[in-house]
Amino acid sequence: MNKFKFYVIVIGVLALASLAACAQPANQPQPDFFSQCQKMQKNIEQARSIALDIQHFNWNEFAAIGVLYPPQGICPVGNLPIVEKDSVDKKLTERVVPLPEGLPSSKTAETYYVQCDNCLKLAIKFCSQSPYNQSAGMAGSENATAQWQQSCSQLLSALQGAEYLAFRDKSIAADYTFPKLFAYFTASDENVKQKYLDKFTAKSAAYIKLHDELIHNIQQAEQTATDLSNGQFSSEYTPVQ
Repeated sequence: MNKFKFYVIVIGVLALASLAACAQPANQPQPDFFSQCQKMQKNIEQARSIALDIQHFNWNEFAAIGVLYPPQGICPVGNLPIVEKDSVDKKLTERVVPLPEGLPSSKTAETYYVQCDNCLKLAIKFCSQSPYNQSAGMAGSENATAQWQQSCSQLLSALQGAEYLAFRDKSIAADYTFPKLFAYFTASDENVKQKYLDKFTAKSAAYIKLHDELIHNIQQAEQTATDLSNGQFSSEYTPVQ
């Protein structure tokens, strides 16, 4: 019975320790801490750079084509044709919605960049306020610990928010927007398919790849931040270029 109580106590202590991320920094400095901080910041810098690439991503090569919608008052049903705007009757031009208008906008990517830039500032603050960066007299003090807890929580929250937004937008594009337009292409004139379908497939794949790289770097930074807050330091670093 005493052994059972002992095991219960041990399990309880371990459970509490697992919840103590951002709360209990180790007291002894570790040489890998600062190198891990630098690697985390590089992941965020790489994410910010990718966010800028997505911000500059455009669909200009598809400006000459658009989706031909039915007349006003009639709900679209099934796959709509994609047409070259200059090839349709003038009476139909007002029903042609340019393809870029139905594709992901660069406006969203502006938010990615702002979020990553904020994450970088928080990461620098997170590392600079670490007890490892404090003088011997400050290390372990209530003030230093409180700053550490706050910086850690802010950084992890910002990284999680950035990851969520990028993953949400990627999912909408990959699971809804691109498959829908691909189906529209299949219902289109053969000339349109030959001229634009392969380009659309390659361009949409490039867009998804950028989001995968963005998400990967954010996740790497998030994992490193969590490890650092738990006193776990590793030399592994896998940014995506």
